[in-house]
Amino acid sequence: MSAASLPLAGQHVVLGVSGGIAAYKAVELLRRLMDLGAEVTPVLTASALEFVGAPTFRALSGRDPLTDLFRADEPIPHTRLGQGADLILVAPATANLLAKFAAGIADDALTTTLVATSAPVVLAAAMHTEMWLHPAVTANVATIRSRGFRVIDPERGRLAGGDIGYGRLAEPEVVIEAVLEELGTTRKPLLGRYVLVTAGGTREAIDPVRYIGNRSSGKQGIAVAQEAARLGATGALVTTVATPAIQGFEVVAVESALEMRDAVMGRLEQVDALVMCAAVADFRPAEVADQKIKRDSGIPEVKLVANPDILSEATGALRRSRPEAVVVGFAAETVDALRHGEEKLARKGVDIMVVNDVTEVGAGFGSDTNSVWLIARDGARSRIELAAKREVAAALLEKAFALEGEPRGQTRAN
Repeated sequence: MSAASLPLAGQHVVLGVSGGIAAYKAVELLRRLMDLGAEVTPVLTASALEFVGAPTFRALSGRDPLTDLFRADEPIPHTRLGQGADLILVAPATANLLAKFAAGIADDALTTTLVATSAPVVLAAAMHTEMWLHPAVTANVATIRSRGFRVIDPERGRLAGGDIGYGRLAEPEVVIEAVLEELGTTRKPLLGRYVLVTAGGTREAIDPVRYIGNRSSGKQGIAVAQEAARLGATGALVTTVATPAIQGFEVVAVESALEMRDAVMGRLEQVDALVMCAAVADFRPAEVADQKIKRDSGIPEVKLVANPDILSEATGALRRSRPEAVVVGFAAETVDALRHGEEKLARKGVDIMVVNDVTEVGAGFGSDTNSVWLIARDGARSRIELAAKREVAAALLEKAFALEGEPRGQTRAN
């Protein structure tokens, strides 16, 4: 590909780096922006320089990073950068940086440049979970978004100090995709499509305290909904686990299989793709005690009854009302995964069965990665080796919409 045909050829991007542990990831973002043809000027706060060094950014960008308004080569560098930028990307954007931008405070090279521009601004947030969830930060993000600027939510993962939670800087491809979208150099292949996704494991109450459940974390289903939104789709995520807001998606909180069934069946009339990632309990207690069962009452006998087969019921309803819709099921197995997945695909009548062996390292419950087989309705198999769940979601959606509208029973080449 020639330099002139690169997606960001001729675009001037200001890359702002504020002072968080994720500042080192800005180096990778700089490299990717350069690879796409952008001219990049780094602007680093004093706090950022405690984590990363200016020489690294100078060597990669070929430009002197702006770090101090009063020691720059020209008198008003922030005005020059602000006026000449096609886009300003701040990654990471800390709680402090977001607060300053929301208030219009301009007291260093980066915040002054942000206030002195009319270019699109993308801020990739990163901070500790408690900071991200603080009411003041939530209000600042809402203010920034209300003014037309884009804030990329942090993702869940390992944070500084060994903690795990929401606050991790979004993956580089997510940030770069946002830049491309803001500059109008990407397309939305799922624009106008409605995708219904389920996620998490259902909890079937025994009493007000205890329940029957499973180990599903909901991460893969959340990744599917996030990826569908990134590709332009709208829809709903029916989930049993806490989930951050997803642009264009309704997040429906449920707990039991019966609640999930009602939420799914009530939203089928506009579905273009149904992706049933949730681990729905096969059984539930026939009776639920109104009070906590006490140990001194003896060992209780819990009689179980079958839960509804949501996947089969929803598939049947869609075949009647929206035959062009694509249905994707999931099979988490521990032995003979492919055989069990193929049997489940035939039994449920879905278009694609996603099969994973949860005993594989990195593909078990709660992991941030997955490795799966995609089995299509014609028997064609494709393998996704261990990858981030977002990448698995992207491959799954591409496969699903490739089948859309194709007559069922038609043979497809592998």
